[in-house]
Amino acid sequence: MSYVAPLLISAALVAPFIGLQWANRREFQEDFPVVLFTFMTVHSLAIVFLLSPALRCLRTERNIKALGIVHWAGLLLGAVLVYAYTAVVMDQLPCFLGVPNCD
Repeated sequence: MSYVAPLLISAALVAPFIGLQWANRREFQEDFPVVLFTFMTVHSLAIVFLLSPALRCLRTERNIKALGIVHWAGLLLGAVLVYAYTAVVMDQLPCFLGVPNCD
């Protein structure tokens, strides 16, 4: 299994927020939130790894009945992680946009 595509996808999900953080928070005297972006990267990587087998199966079989219980479990857990990722992004969005005292 190649790990390049999932890494690129997760980097593409996190990179815009890194750019926003860097551009909008430069004038504040604070450290770069490495832990936040590490969490976001690992979280998005887990999402990609969970959704990939089911999407691969759907692409080859072209029938939703071809999905097994493991695929459905991956889709369900992936959906939960997408919800959690979205909640983190919504919580941190004022910080990404440069709002002072956003924490």
